[in-house]
Amino acid sequence: MYPVLLEIGPLPAWAAAAMALALALVGGLLEVVEERRLRMAPRPLRIAGIAALGAAIGLTAWWMLGRWGPIQVRAWGTMLMLGFIAGMLWLMHDTRGDDQLTTDVIIDLTLVILVGAVIGARALSVALQWETYAQGHRAPWEVWSGGLSFHGGLLGGILAAALFLGRRRIGFWRVADLVAPSIALGYAITRVGCLLNGCCHGVPTTMPWGVHLPAVDGGQVARHPTQLYAAAASLLIFALLLVLRRHLHRDGHLLLSYFVLYSVARFAIEHFRRGASAEIFAPLAPLTVAQVASIAIILGAGGWLLRDHLRDRGRPHDEQTAAAPPSRPQPPRPPTV
Repeated sequence: MYPVLLEIGPLPAWAAAAMALALALVGGLLEVVEERRLRMAPRPLRIAGIAALGAAIGLTAWWMLGRWGPIQVRAWGTMLMLGFIAGMLWLMHDTRGDDQLTTDVIIDLTLVILVGAVIGARALSVALQWETYAQGHRAPWEVWSGGLSFHGGLLGGILAAALFLGRRRIGFWRVADLVAPSIALGYAITRVGCLLNGCCHGVPTTMPWGVHLPAVDGGQVARHPTQLYAAAASLLIFALLLVLRRHLHRDGHLLLSYFVLYSVARFAIEHFRRGASAEIFAPLAPLTVAQVASIAIILGAGGWLLRDHLRDRGRPHDEQTAAAPPSRPQPPRPPTV
């Protein structure tokens, strides 16, 4: 596989101007698009300021590449960033016309979730493998060396988003439902990074689609590409969420549905990772740690959904209609001529 995609830097002098110009144009164009979306009068000084900030970032990046380059661009980190960008772009598309979730808010929210997710993923991974870190074999802050838990990342991202949305006085559960499909989309892309990195692999297999991973036993044995199983399952979940949200009537139910769907898929895929890249949970062997977590999430999220469903069945139809959240704002349609 390709754990390191390429190495960048040091770059020639002309690249400094190119990077500064490119980021200045991107920053300025984003601000223009946002002002038009909000139907605001153009603000040249703000546009120029954001363009100048973009140029400064470009020059700083060029200097850093010259100072510490060459810098390795790793496959997993690249796919993680592409996953977050894809999720952010989907959220922007899906919430067009939403007065609360402007482009600025969505970008800020994405960055906050990214930081919270990485911290949570690393914290849980270190907690689960504390003996390894306590003996000094690996440093807790060396994220680039591997060791991130999706469940920890999900929890960290949710907590970070809740704090951010609370400070902005934006309803958490409504936004959580809007973000749920983005999580599925981003997760699918990130799992491709796992395949390129050679981690999260499956047990040996004789199936024709088995993959040889040089980072694992020299690539001598074909293994289940569980990374691709997870990516395919997450894309299917993404599609299912888009269908389900038309039939759900409570804020938060789409996120809970994602928890259930993801946990079912993860439980099944862990069967092909058990003993290879998935740790057995000794008290409940042969279940893996992720399978135990999946069962707990299914029971918790599924029980929550079932409780609300039973409550809604016992309420008059008029009350259910009144309690249903408003539909997602749609963008204004151009007048017909």
